[in-house]
This record gives sequence, structure tokens and C-alpha cells, in this order.
Amino acid sequence: MFGLVAAIDEPTVLDRALYDWAARRYDRRLELAQWPIEILGLPGAYIPLALLLARHWRRTQRRGSAAAMTKAAFAGWLALRLSRLIIHRPRPPRPPHRGPKFESTFPSGHTTGVTALAVAAAQLLHDERVLTSGEAIALALGWPLITAANRVYVREHWLTDVLGGLALGLSAATAVLANSWRNT
Repeated sequence: MFGLVAAIDEPTVLDRALYDWAARRYDRRLELAQWPIEILGLPGAYIPLALLLARHWRRTQRRGSAAAMTKAAFAGWLALRLSRLIIHRPRPPRPPHRGPKFESTFPSGHTTGVTALAVAAAQLLHDERVLTSGEAIALALGWPLITAANRVYVREHWLTDVLGGLALGLSAATAVLANSWRNT
């Protein structure tokens, strides 16, 4: 799926329609209320969060699970950086209060990193019986989808950018988890 979305150079009709919808429904107060979502999607926030979770987890549970959470956060960030070396897609028009940005819009970095960490953490916490199945699903889906919606709402990304971020983050988490299970 990531490759298919990455092959789309131009925004799709759905990308443009959702962008237009977000522009019409935009409310600065709602954007400000979403600020914590934006901050938690930055590698300077989700990587330290993963390190803190892993440190706490190491004290109470298995070390392998703690290391996998941290590896997933770093894997999401690294996969994003590598993909942006290959793929460059211009950003959508930005609202006037947001300055210009020239980095590739594809895939969404916020969505990639959050997805990698959330999926890995949800699986590991479920395996250790800290989360129920429902709670693990809520974590694995909820945080990434809320982040993806934020990125589209604030008009930082096209829909296909966040779909690519979800796919890349899921791939990074899956690779880390597969390696973790193989080594146990």
C-alpha cells in the first residue's frame, strides 16, 4: 500500500476535497485545542515518551518488551527519514499563520512515528496483559487516527500523506515486533 500511495505525485480528487472541507470548517480555536496532538507527533516528543515508557516498563516487566517499544519509535522515525530521501511531494497550501515549509509532505512524519510507537506499545502491553484486547485496539488505532485527522485538519498534509504515514508506521512496528518475537 505504501508504494501505491507513494507513486501518486499529484494530490487526488479526494485529497483536494478533504483539504477544501478542512479549509471551510477551519476554526483557530479548534486548531489550538489540538496543539497537544501536534506536539506528541514530533520525534522530540514521541521518542522521549517511548524511552520513558521503556524505562518504567524495564523496572516492572520484561526487558525485551521495553526495548521493542523504543526500537519501534526509532524505526518509525528512521523509515520516514529514508523515505523522504527518495520521495519528494510538495505540501498543500498552508494557512497564512503557518510559515512556509519545504520538506516533503509524503509521508506524514507525525502519523508515521505515532503509528509505529502506538502499534508496538499496544501489542506489547496486550501481550503482557497490561491492556485488554479492546484497550490495545483503542491505543493502536486511536492515537494514529487522531494524529492523522489533525494533520489533515490543520492542512499540513494531504489525505494520501497520512495514509502513507499509517502504512509506513505500521510496517516499522511490524518489523520491530517480528524481530522481538523471533529473539524471545
